[in-house]
Amino acid sequence: MRITLTILMLALFTGLKAQDKEVAAIKSQVVKFSKYLMNDEREEVVNMYTEDAKIFPGDTDILEGDDLSNYWNPSGDRSWKTTYHKVTPIEIKVLGNEAYDYGYYEGISSNGDQSSNWRGKYVIVWRKEQGEWKIYLDIWNRIVEED
Repeated sequence: MRITLTILMLALFTGLKAQDKEVAAIKSQVVKFSKYLMNDEREEVVNMYTEDAKIFPGDTDILEGDDLSNYWNPSGDRSWKTTYHKVTPIEIKVLGNEAYDYGYYEGISSNGDQSSNWRGKYVIVWRKEQGEWKIYLDIWNRIVEED
């Protein structure tokens, strides 16, 4: 009986350590996403997504493929830059090669001496592809502050 209990505890501990490792890898991807936005590395932002990814920005249709790429690489006036971006996950749950993550984001966009603060909530479904966590579904919307 003691051997069985020891084996079960060891298996549980090993599973928890693996889960912690995957959660840390996803958190690292979240930090990279913010860094790419702040450095205006838009192609790197797009590369954070799977080939078949979909994004669900607030107040618009579901975007995928070229539309997803164009969302992050808009043509025209790009004078507004993301100068601050932070994601605060509330929960990250890994389920094999997929995971979900939800929480809050905040940021500042600047254009010369003008700036705009914003924040919102999000849900991301992650997929592990070739050893790297990528975003498969990305849903977000802003939280409008009351005056």
